[in-house]
Amino acid sequence: MSDWVILHGGALGDLTLTIQLALRLPDVGEGGGLHVVSRTDPGDLSACRPSIRRRSSEGLGLHWLFGDHDDPPPARLAQLLRGARVLNALAGAHTIVHKRLLELAPAALYSLDPRPRAGASRHITQQWQTQLEQQNLLVPKCIHQQPAHRVLGVPDALRRAGAALLRQSRAAPDSATEAPADTAGPTVVIHPGSGGRAKCWPRSGFLEVARRLCQERRATVCFLVGPVELETWSAAELVELAGEFPLLRGPTPNELVAILSAADVLIGNDAGPTHLAALLGTPTVALFGPTPVSVWRPLGVGAHVMAGDPRSRPDTWGIQPGQVAALALTCL
Repeated sequence: MSDWVILHGGALGDLTLTIQLALRLPDVGEGGGLHVVSRTDPGDLSACRPSIRRRSSEGLGLHWLFGDHDDPPPARLAQLLRGARVLNALAGAHTIVHKRLLELAPAALYSLDPRPRAGASRHITQQWQTQLEQQNLLVPKCIHQQPAHRVLGVPDALRRAGAALLRQSRAAPDSATEAPADTAGPTVVIHPGSGGRAKCWPRSGFLEVARRLCQERRATVCFLVGPVELETWSAAELVELAGEFPLLRGPTPNELVAILSAADVLIGNDAGPTHLAALLGTPTVALFGPTPVSVWRPLGVGAHVMAGDPRSRPDTWGIQPGQVAALALTCL
């Protein structure tokens, strides 16, 4: 039984959903694992069940796949894919990329166009799965009927590492709270950012949600800000946030995985950390505005979505902080 190799070129959210799709493939979860080749680092998932190991696409020569030429294939790429079962999420089955990959003699090759179909309302993973079925790669019926139930098994060691990072955030010099040895209340992580500004629910709404959770459930709320927020938010905005709640600033991919696995709930926008939390089985509340929920919602047994309309209500999207807090409380 050989592992699957996934070739991927997108950001964290798309990569996470591609992994969700790959969890439905034959043998995955029954002794087989996944090798992800991607420019995006999802963090160390090698100890999860099934095991997911990532290899950077840098230096493999993936550009060779996109050219109609007579150049020999890059040696490292050929060595990696020869005899492997390959899921190509770079381009569809009728492209030069698929043709090039066949030249590398994989044991099996299935390709999908990662772009959503125009006007399609089915979830993106279902659209991708249909493409694979057209290439005679059939998903077992029991998995086909419950795709959202495919999440990773997270080891306790990873959760303990995440809990330690959360305690450190509360002990940081600019933290709003001290870090006791043990906290009785649940830990809620809020990620108020996204790679696209239009997909971000107003920050004031997230702050009000955090205040309500602290008051109603005595929860420990930590805010997570990634590279995009650190680059685009002003120093004053970060200082103001850190003055009221612990702030997790720009965790590494490995730290992000640990933090999300240790959280009791993750609240966020349609963004990579939200999808990753759902993949890890963490209860998740995702706020959607301009992107269609039916196509891009996070998948997971504890994933919940609230959809609003930023065009008609740019101040709140029509989503009230009390509604978000109430939904998060049902996850605790």
